[in-house]
Amino acid sequence: MLFRKRAWDLMREDFSSVDESASLAEVVRVMRESQRTTPQNNVVLVMGQAEGKRVLKGAVSIWNVMKAVDECVLRDPALKIAKESDFDKTFARASAACTHTALAGHMEPDVPTLKPGDSLPTVLELFLRKRRGWAVVEENGKVLGVILVADLYSELTGDMVEAF
Repeated sequence: MLFRKRAWDLMREDFSSVDESASLAEVVRVMRESQRTTPQNNVVLVMGQAEGKRVLKGAVSIWNVMKAVDECVLRDPALKIAKESDFDKTFARASAACTHTALAGHMEPDVPTLKPGDSLPTVLELFLRKRRGWAVVEENGKVLGVILVADLYSELTGDMVEAF
């Protein structure tokens, strides 16, 4: 069964996306909303326009968000000197400043992509080579869906369990 499965068998057509003009705050909002129904979702695609078509510009993963929080919120010098009673306000100010920045500095432009007909071993190889928890399924420049590492794991181990 493993070699008969294709990327389209694993992909989720209901993926999260934002426009390239969105802020990091919008990405956080969209990802949290998506995680209500799909807790394992860890990526938001960034879409833009090129030659009159909607195209993939990049992606922001949960790791990009955490890196931004570390760099521009937790390392804010004001937090180090804030008194306990002022800490929450200082943290909120730093968070607002950080998350209202443009996506350009936070998004990954090198998005791992697959074709819908790529085999499951090809999908696995891409995940291992790119070390990402997600990949985009794309055809003729159009995003068709997203595969999450949890989907790949479930498919692989399902076949393994049946083999025991």
